[in-house]
Amino acid sequence: MTTSETLYFVSQQLNIYWGLTMFILGIIGAIWNILTFHHHTLRSSSYCTYLRFASVASLIQILFSLSDRIIYAGFDIPWTATNVAWCKIRYFSAHCTSLNALSFLVFSAIDRFFSTCDEIKWRRLNCASVAKRVCIFTIVFWTILTIPTLVYAKPVQIKLNRYSCENTSWIWSQIAVFFFSLCCYGIFPWFFMSLFGFLTWKNLRRIHHRRICIASSGIVTRKARIDDQLASMLFLQIFICILSSIPFCSQNIYSSVTRTMDKTELRQAQEYLYLQIARLAFYFNYISTFYVNYLSSAIFRQVSRQVLRNLFKNKENLSRQATMVNH
Repeated sequence: MTTSETLYFVSQQLNIYWGLTMFILGIIGAIWNILTFHHHTLRSSSYCTYLRFASVASLIQILFSLSDRIIYAGFDIPWTATNVAWCKIRYFSAHCTSLNALSFLVFSAIDRFFSTCDEIKWRRLNCASVAKRVCIFTIVFWTILTIPTLVYAKPVQIKLNRYSCENTSWIWSQIAVFFFSLCCYGIFPWFFMSLFGFLTWKNLRRIHHRRICIASSGIVTRKARIDDQLASMLFLQIFICILSSIPFCSQNIYSSVTRTMDKTELRQAQEYLYLQIARLAFYFNYISTFYVNYLSSAIFRQVSRQVLRNLFKNKENLSRQATMVNH
């Protein structure tokens, strides 16, 4: 086996084993996230509303996009790239849901900043009803903006008997690379999440100094503990978002710039391996949310365990508990 064949084989195995592991963990985490953030304890939080919408978008992204990568690049089943309707739906849903999920994460960072502000005009924006309206507007916005993907995405023959689902419009492909991949997947989320994360950290330090005398007397409200833990969830998610997006953005720009260059077979195999690593690493944005929340928040762990226990309880036990609570 030559070096090029070895690199292609490694790329295939990465998509099978690493991709399948991420697919299973992502489906479990996204569904568990949705159920947890829908729990009455967290439902009224605007921050959790953004994360609930992000979890739904992440679930769709994993089902349509990651599964297609496993089938096509892992098991080498070409029907996902030769079917015109599936090519358009998959390409459109991948772009639309990924943009929505990253937007909701950015809005969650802005929401945490509003929740720590002293001014009433900013704190009024920190409510679930505003968050729902923002999420619905964001979904409509990205859906309209990515409609050209449905028009230009088509199966393209890249080698003998081998097809790939790509943009057939040069102008739209350049927009997709330099606006969506570079700005919407990279610079904008990094900048806004880092900016509002830093501003939130400054506000939390100021609030922490105010709590010193209160904490010394043993009185710390539950809302204060929730705010601190939600901030921890946010900071860790910002770090993962930046770390997983850098290879994806750099690979897209490199592929676009060097598209017309003559490359050896070995270089093509090396670039293909890096492509698979960058694409799989980018899915950490959508897979890691539940596990980040679980590790960084004791309240989230408590609620998520309660949600899991409720799933295995029969309706009779749940109705009996509800009756006891009401009494």
